[in-house]
Amino acid sequence: MSNKHIDTVNHDKFVAQYTDAISESYNFKSSAIQIYPLSIASSFIKLPSPLFRTNYNFLLLFLSGGGRQQVDSEIIDLNANDVLFIREGHLNSIIAIDQNTTGYFIHVDSTLLPQIITDGTLIDRLTFYPKHTIAVPEMEWICTCCDLIAAQQTDAIHTNQIQSALLKAIFLKLAEASATTICQPDRQADITLQFKRLLYDNFIINREVKFYADALAISENYLNKCVNYCTNKPPKQHINEMVIGHSKILLQDWSRDISQVAFDLNFSNPSYFGRLFKQLTKQTPTAYRDALRQELSEQSQGF
Repeated sequence: MSNKHIDTVNHDKFVAQYTDAISESYNFKSSAIQIYPLSIASSFIKLPSPLFRTNYNFLLLFLSGGGRQQVDSEIIDLNANDVLFIREGHLNSIIAIDQNTTGYFIHVDSTLLPQIITDGTLIDRLTFYPKHTIAVPEMEWICTCCDLIAAQQTDAIHTNQIQSALLKAIFLKLAEASATTICQPDRQADITLQFKRLLYDNFIINREVKFYADALAISENYLNKCVNYCTNKPPKQHINEMVIGHSKILLQDWSRDISQVAFDLNFSNPSYFGRLFKQLTKQTPTAYRDALRQELSEQSQGF
């Protein structure tokens, strides 16, 4: 997606904006692969976080406990033995983390991911079907790889190659453990996946279902049938939710007025943007911004 108006968050900015005290008490790294225990998350992350987009990829591995995360427009409940993959540039918000959560957070640099996973289709399927529930033995196997990555000395001569090989093993094991959803999509699922990929790249400029049907060389009716069957939502709803989700990030910039946010998202009429926002969120853009400002103020006073 090419949109200069919507900022991304790097790892340092995430630590600075969405955690408290942890930056002083925990030793964060700056390598292409970073791994941290999920047990620290509930104590230090300010919850719930506003929507944000990262410029890195990450995996959340839940050995125990769980939580709730928004990925793009989907709210995802997470439990023990769940794995969540979030691709760089995609919307996400950390809504809740259980106090007893254990597992791992793995940071993967944007330039490293395509070197580790050379199958672009697998990356896309992980991206647009981000949650995977796997069996206990597979989760334990993956967590053993995490232990090995964490234990690898950062100044050892072959550290990068060893950590990359272990991370590749984790992704391949995840693909193997979730073979039905990741590796063997049917025709309707494949059409839906292609639609989601096109939508992510084009939603700022193209918001008509016909554009996506034409790009996939299928009829609008068939696209509606496939996407509805796989997601229980029509393509137009996906389009609108993507646009309004990204507008929430722009609304976090208090220097932008509502009209500027609408224009940045290619709305010719700010009033229409306001109506669509209220239709999907049950509040106006101004009310959303005011509520967010109040929430952030309360968080800062509470820490």
